[in-house]
Amino acid sequence: MPVDLDLRRVRFFVEVVRQGGFSAAGKVLFATQSTVSKAVQHLEDDLDAVLLQRLGNRSDLTDEGRIVYDKGLQLLDLSSQLRTELDALKGLRAGRLTVGFPGMGTSSQFAAAFAAFTRSFPAVELRVLVHSVPELLQHLRAGVIEVAALFEPAGNGIDFRPAVVDELFVVLPSAHPLARLDSVSCRDLETVPLILFEDEMPAAALVLRAFADAGVEPRIWARVSQLPLLLELVGSGAGAGFVPGEQAQAFQHRSTRVVRLSDARIPWQIGFGWVRGRYLSHAASAWLQLLAGAGQR
Repeated sequence: MPVDLDLRRVRFFVEVVRQGGFSAAGKVLFATQSTVSKAVQHLEDDLDAVLLQRLGNRSDLTDEGRIVYDKGLQLLDLSSQLRTELDALKGLRAGRLTVGFPGMGTSSQFAAAFAAFTRSFPAVELRVLVHSVPELLQHLRAGVIEVAALFEPAGNGIDFRPAVVDELFVVLPSAHPLARLDSVSCRDLETVPLILFEDEMPAAALVLRAFADAGVEPRIWARVSQLPLLLELVGSGAGAGFVPGEQAQAFQHRSTRVVRLSDARIPWQIGFGWVRGRYLSHAASAWLQLLAGAGQR
């Protein structure tokens, strides 16, 4: 029959054995002899077993008492370890944070935040996983990833906290005539082969909407899922692409040039999402707080 053990009673019993009596145990436990005696009696009632054979001022362990004493030591040790580990998690002196990122290179925008997090919580193991957006959402819902970098809108059942607000810029081969301009229109790009991100990335839909609003049919040459590949293709002269401004500037080299789209501003927002209503670990909460405190744009 299962027994619900009161660890306080177990602790009192163990201390009686350690100290060799109720009175001495009471002094260590800051309790009266009567309180200690009642606690041990209640424990015996809980277990339906005699643990101590009381002979005058002396109390000897029974066979049952020896078992309970040995197991009691283990239980109290486990209880202490449990408390220590929970306190460590709350103080972020332990734990793990698993963050997911889409494959287009957005993780580079949070390198400084990752470094700050590691400096603040060096004992927390940080894991960064890269997947496609559908895979990120699948892993989020399955609990494989706790928080993931996503684009707004993040999807049904996902809570979203914005972190970076940017806009999409045009990236052109530096040798292209349009690269000499400060801005270009969708009409200017009508005959230029476009290299867009895959449909799963919101960037593609945003770009196509801008062309539709301008009444221009774009010439799509390729779809990619990786930002470095897109920039390499642009740099080789294959076509033009649309890239978030901060990333475009960070990856820009002599073979590419970043210019603004004159027709309209194409907003681009990245944030972190997690499953609505699901428990967030102390590490995940600290990560989100750090981003908010750092004032990510």
